[in-house]
Amino acid sequence: MTEELIRFLEAQGADIVGTSEVGKVLPRRFAALPFAVTIGVRLSDAVLCEISEGPTKLYFAHYRAVNALLDMIATKCVGWLQRKGYNALAIPASQTTNETGIAGDFPHKTAANLAGLGFIGKNALFISREFGPRVRLATVLTDMPLPAGKMQPVLCGNCRACADACPCGAITGRMWSEDAAREDIVEAALCSQHMKKEYQHIGRGAVCGVCIAVCPWGKRGGKNSAAPSETSSE
Repeated sequence: MTEELIRFLEAQGADIVGTSEVGKVLPRRFAALPFAVTIGVRLSDAVLCEISEGPTKLYFAHYRAVNALLDMIATKCVGWLQRKGYNALAIPASQTTNETGIAGDFPHKTAANLAGLGFIGKNALFISREFGPRVRLATVLTDMPLPAGKMQPVLCGNCRACADACPCGAITGRMWSEDAAREDIVEAALCSQHMKKEYQHIGRGAVCGVCIAVCPWGKRGGKNSAAPSETSSE
């Protein structure tokens, strides 16, 4: 049935799909839905290639359009699971729900990481092996038993492209690990404050995209061979 679900989601427009068991890392309110479906939609290389020192109006519009597509696919996923007799809940692609406005109900990258679809990079973003960070994610939680993938090693190596390019210096350049706090990798509050201060002119919201645009893993997905060596280390 898992393969049937994956085919269904790909037919709706998903570029990557994975499944995982997330019960151990879920907020208590979602404890009855211990499995996750990760849905990814690739961002446009042409749009990202226009980003240099900051986001563009085109990127802002594209970002919102991809999030809307993800939410639609996730909603259809919930319907598919319910028709099969299971409970399901969609976590929106882009929604902040905590007091500081920098976190949602559940991190999509956690489910994607546990699904073995890639790894979490030094920019604290999910890095797909196919598209690098040039992908947006949504998550559907469910009680349908789903297989988990195998977590992938972090392959940033010695690369500091995202840290060096960050307009506000929010990225520390440290390697992600399971026991690392987000603040050890990226100062999310600083990033958020910078976007709200500097980029409101591009649209009603705050996005940046610089660390996505410069990541060699994303450039490799765009047919650029500049990806860091998978064997390099700090």
